Amino acid sequence: MTIQIDRNIFDDAAISKTIYWLSGDFSFQRRLEGEIESITITPKPGSEMSDLDIELAFLDKLNDNKLRGIIANETKDIRTILYAKAFADDDYLSEEDLNE
Repeated sequence: MTIQIDRNIFDDAAISKTIYWLSGDFSFQRRLEGEIESITITPKPGSEMSDLDIELAFLDKLNDNKLRGIIANETKDIRTILYAKAFADDDYLSEEDLNE
């Protein structure tokens, strides 16, 4: 089965992570044609999922990975501050220290 993915909506990271997470049960072939990526999914031996189930599993995981990317991007500054504070030698870390 082949799924068409619009690269204007889903970036390469979300697609690649989705393929990685599903690679235990499926093999994938990717082909980029302009802004549309065609992904051919082949079940590995022993899989008894229907094409609809495969497509739904792929799209669910794809949307999950896109949302994780959005959250990671929106919270990167907070994580940077937490890392800096966690590894600071001093108990007090000023805003100037973070901006250096």
